[in-house]
Parts: sequence; structure tokens; C-alpha cells
Amino acid sequence: MRHNIIDFLKESVQKRTSWWLLAFLFLLASTLGWGFRRGTLPQELNKLILTGHETLRTEEIVQIMGIQPGTSFENYDLGQMEHRLTSHPRIKSAHLEKKTDDQLLVEITERKPNYLVNSDGHLFEIDSDLKILSMDDVRSQGLTVLSGTFPREKGEVVGAAFKDLHTSVENAFRSYPALKTRISEVSLHEDGEIFVYADTPLSVRVQVGTLFQTEQVRKLYAVLAYLEKEKVRPKLVDIRGEDAVYH
Repeated sequence: MRHNIIDFLKESVQKRTSWWLLAFLFLLASTLGWGFRRGTLPQELNKLILTGHETLRTEEIVQIMGIQPGTSFENYDLGQMEHRLTSHPRIKSAHLEKKTDDQLLVEITERKPNYLVNSDGHLFEIDSDLKILSMDDVRSQGLTVLSGTFPREKGEVVGAAFKDLHTSVENAFRSYPALKTRISEVSLHEDGEIFVYADTPLSVRVQVGTLFQTEQVRKLYAVLAYLEKEKVRPKLVDIRGEDAVYH
């Protein structure tokens, strides 16, 4: 989890060229004069404190919020900025709080991807609620891929076929946690056949059948354990019948 403090005023001084600096100083002097004439000085947002973000980059968050360095707090609606953040598919919740006259605290809770979905030529990161976090912008490593033709609706992967496959894979990993580190992909073909691809510590394709439930999961675990122990490296293993068949 990252914790960033962005000092817009410092960055402004460091990055601007001399003529931009002169223009800024002139504008600042004009603003100060205007503020003194009114009896008060404008409260500018010069420092942003970001916490809780792991996947999103700092500059992305600033862009989503629509922040411009040195802009008066009066020009920002914190409720609207929170809404912009929580509307982003990677963000679950956000809280904004004005800490001082020129500092804004932004606390973010991101959604956690737990699978990749390979469908219609695209890769989607999804969380445990099947919400789509990204399309063709994978930022998490080591996630199992669920492949097939799956419909999407309102930012979620939907359909009975996908939900059944997702539930079956979740149950398999829950029953045999070691499978999660070995299986790279579970593919549902159009004819209903399910194929499992293992790549660690050996690479093999396993034809499971049309169901991926307790009995088939047990067979899969036993087959992979046997192949690893005996150092057998077949291209394909068929576990649809009572005995596993190697090819």
C-alpha cells in the first residue's frame, strides 16, 4: 500500500521555466493584492496526501479527481470528487478530507482482482464480485485465467455458464490450495468441455469433462501429484473416465 504526499507548490517552482515563474509570481502578487483588498486570502490546494492505492498510479488518481495545482478550495466539490473516484472500476471506496487550508487527504480502497477472464479477444481483471476492473490493462501477476465466451453487462461478467465455472474453480482452490499455484488457466469450450492448463512445476493440459466438481477435482489433484512425483511429462491427460489416460 502506497502513501504519497504531492507538494504542488514545490513541483510548480521546480518544473517551471524562468518566464513561467515570473508569470506565476506576477499572478500571485495580483492574487495577494486582491485578497488583501477583500480582507482574506484564497485557500489554495497545494498539497495532496494519497493513501491506500496499490495498483492505480498517483498521476491517474490526480487526473480522475480533476485537480489543478494552486486552485482555490472553493472551486472543488469534495463530494463530486469522491463520486469520480468511486466511479472508477478499480476503486471500491474513497474518502476526502480537508486537513489544513492547503492540504487535502485522499484515502482510497481499491478492488482486489482475483481472476483474469479471457473472452472475445480481451483480457479482463475481475474481483470476487465478478466486477470488471480493467480491459486489456492487466496489472496483477499470477492470476488464474478463466477462458471462454462470456457475456458482460453493467461492468460485470454474467451468465450461468461463467458463474458455474467460477464457483467450481473457487471450490477447487478452496479444497486443494496447492492447485492455485499450479493451474494457470481453466478453459470452457463451446461444446461444454472443460480443459485445465497446469504450468508449474510441469506443463500439461488436462481434459476434465463437462463438470468440474469434487470428483474431478480430486482426480486432477491426484494426477498432477503423480506426474510431479514420477516426472512424467505428457502433452494431454484425459480424466473423464475412471482411469486417467495419457497422451
